Amino acid sequence: MIWLLPWDEDASVRHLPWATWTLIFLNCLAFLFFAGSGDAWVDSWGLVPAHPHWYHYLGSSFAHAGLWHLVGNMLFLVVFGDNVEDAFGPLPFLLLYFVGGFVGDYWTVHANAASTIPSVGASGCIATIAGAYGVLFFGSTIGVRLMFVLFPVKTFHLGAPWVLAFWFGADVFRTFAFHGVLPDGGGVNYVAHGAGFAVGAAVAMFSLLCGVGRRYHGTEQGHAWLGYWVEPQRTRRSALRKSPLG
Repeated sequence: MIWLLPWDEDASVRHLPWATWTLIFLNCLAFLFFAGSGDAWVDSWGLVPAHPHWYHYLGSSFAHAGLWHLVGNMLFLVVFGDNVEDAFGPLPFLLLYFVGGFVGDYWTVHANAASTIPSVGASGCIATIAGAYGVLFFGSTIGVRLMFVLFPVKTFHLGAPWVLAFWFGADVFRTFAFHGVLPDGGGVNYVAHGAGFAVGAAVAMFSLLCGVGRRYHGTEQGHAWLGYWVEPQRTRRSALRKSPLG
């Protein structure tokens, strides 16, 4: 089996991405804790559009259908999460992660009210982070490995927009083209992917208008909790010292 695997990217980080690693830890812990329960975990925590419960919107994002489902999602989170957290800060990053996942889940429920197929996985949340990455780090390069079963054959370095368009472009298109309606019989919940990616890209565009990108590239250290959404304290003090009115 030949497949493609996003492996790394060239945008360095300045802060310890503890929120990203905490999410990875919690997802893995949930999988290990419920690994022996089989489909009972999915049946209990999966988001079923026909009869959703409020806790399913959160619980389903930590439920994965199998080991490779978990590994694939966590790999995407490793590749894109630390950079977005670096720019946004831990608190806005976590808010974006869960809000993007909720929007995808809500649209899935609203457009497929008769469906009894449970939806599980963190891919909607992670697609949100990928959408934000595509805007914030538009000019970065992502390493993609061509794999044969579990063995790397060759690594290609491609621009972030091309890589993200390959993985999420079709999902975004189908989400809006079919108004969030999923095909019968289950499969990949492309609505969660498409809606999440769109939310992440939109929030990242708004952040650039708010000066996040300017501060990120102009200041070495951001706020410990809010990243570059706020002017770093050190920068404000420096500006006051240089002011002719001070």
